[in-house]
Amino acid sequence: QVAYPPGDATYDIFAKETVKLIEKASGGKIKVDLFAPGALCTVPEMVNALSKGMIDIMIGYGPAYAGAVPVGDIEGGMPFSWSNMDQASELFWGSNYRLIDTIREGYAKKNIFYLCPNAGGSYNFMLTFPLHKFSDFKGHKIRGMGATGEWLKKAGAVATPMPGAEIYMAMKLGTIDGTPFTPMILETLKLKEVVKYLIFPHFIWPVVVCTLVNMDSWKALPVAVQKELTDNKKIIEFFLANGRAYKVRDEEAIREAIKYGVKTITLPDDEMKEGRRLALGVWDMVAAKDPLSKKAAEILKRYVAEKGLM
Repeated sequence: QVAYPPGDATYDIFAKETVKLIEKASGGKIKVDLFAPGALCTVPEMVNALSKGMIDIMIGYGPAYAGAVPVGDIEGGMPFSWSNMDQASELFWGSNYRLIDTIREGYAKKNIFYLCPNAGGSYNFMLTFPLHKFSDFKGHKIRGMGATGEWLKKAGAVATPMPGAEIYMAMKLGTIDGTPFTPMILETLKLKEVVKYLIFPHFIWPVVVCTLVNMDSWKALPVAVQKELTDNKKIIEFFLANGRAYKVRDEEAIREAIKYGVKTITLPDDEMKEGRRLALGVWDMVAAKDPLSKKAAEILKRYVAEKGLM
């Protein structure tokens, strides 16, 4: 079951490609049936249903299940962590970091095998006011929950929780002044009609969604199939290929938004480093949840330090 509906890139691209990946790895012996949100269980219950074997595989967003698997917060992409697909893939699979191993430990506690992350869309700030430095957030109401909401508070904004379906009307009425979201939403939810400014670089990119497998179902697979599905070279290319497909949708939505009249603003490198400095406090909050979250946050901190991103 997929946590995102048909029409969303996670369902249309990642989920369908994952089905092909599994069937190919098994030489066509394993067939995977794809289900939309709610078809087998409610989206909030997906991790519990997977853990108990009610479903075999799920595709979802780790931070949505961080209550059950705390390291999911870091897995999905912390504010100002990685900023492109190559950085994310190096963090997850690079021999010096292997973030994926720590994440797998966290999910294993719930009888779940973390198969792989997927490079989703970018998160940009979409605003009704111009932003040239992060201090310009001060006093503005911005949609944000969890780690994103905590970062917004540190930047001086009023973090406002809100379902995605309510964003359009809330921005139109001035209930909120903006949101971070993937650019394709400018088209799918027609946000280009209410957004005035699109801010670059990305707040997080790629946002990571994941494929999770019930541990008993995973162990029942032939060893050769397990090996094929965890082959670093193949799975990294799978990750990057899906990310490129998401990017095509985002870029098309950006072009259409600019035609409509949405203006773009690109923040300087120094401001992005300031954003990451503010984010360190949020990373520490998430790290305090449990030992594996702490370990994952330390890997993240070491990466940005070694790459000169701080």
